[in-house]
Amino acid sequence: MYYRINSSVNLSATTSSGAVRTVVTPANVGLARISSSALAYVLLNSATPTATVAAGIAVNVGEPVTVVIEPGHKVAAITASGTATVNVTWLEG
Repeated sequence: MYYRINSSVNLSATTSSGAVRTVVTPANVGLARISSSALAYVLLNSATPTATVAAGIAVNVGEPVTVVIEPGHKVAAITASGTATVNVTWLEG
């Protein structure tokens, strides 16, 4: 299956960045492809998600994940140690 790229955003994730989040899911987007430059944990939620290591989806280097995202939701990211650039690519299709 093929998807059209709507747009992308980078989050700067650190050990204290759980409230660093994307803007609301763009219109016509139903999927988010998430990759990271180091081990990071992400949370998808409406309004103001705050990612935690305990409750996040682990995204490791070289192992991007593609997840269904609801309209109006955002993606937040955090690391357990160090820093990471977390890329969120919004996909239509």
